[in-house]
Amino acid sequence: MITLIDKNNKLAEQKNSISITYPRTVNLIFGNYPYPEIIHDFIMDIKSNLKPDLENFTYVEGQMTDWCHFINKTNFNIFMTFLINKHQISHPFLFEYFKERIHILNAWGTKTSKGKGLKPHMHNFYHGILYLTKGCELKLPELNIKIKPSPGDYYIFPPQVLHGFEKHDEDQDRYSLVFNLDIRAFEYYKKINDRQKQLEKNER
Repeated sequence: MITLIDKNNKLAEQKNSISITYPRTVNLIFGNYPYPEIIHDFIMDIKSNLKPDLENFTYVEGQMTDWCHFINKTNFNIFMTFLINKHQISHPFLFEYFKERIHILNAWGTKTSKGKGLKPHMHNFYHGILYLTKGCELKLPELNIKIKPSPGDYYIFPPQVLHGFEKHDEDQDRYSLVFNLDIRAFEYYKKINDRQKQLEKNER
């Protein structure tokens, strides 16, 4: 659920996406993945595959799996198929012809225990989060909003959206699945292929 940091500003009612201008316009895609058994399997998978050498290695003050741990996992592919089917009409720029256009750079799991946090940072790619448990609120200061996680909630941000959260203050560990999506390589090679086709056509 999205709530305002500054409650004097008003957001439209919750939808599958929302465009926020504060001070720039950003479109956030969000929803809920209604399969608790798969959410549970994700948590068990993360618990079994945390890497000690990656603890506190990134902006996350906690533990994580390998960066690409979920990319070839059946449950993750099922989740991505759910996103494609749900959003390809409303957000064709990202989800139409997804498998041909989009490269999943990485997909990893995180565990945040009490007293740990997430330093404010941004990604250079489309960035997705699937929340597997409840936990402390994710703050997006440049958009003046915060996100309260619930199991199954997912959010997809465009590149370079600053986000982070303060020290986790609950006894229950906070689990999430995180992924980055790249469309730039596709656009580059599409231009090359289109140019090549045009050259071949001109030679006929």
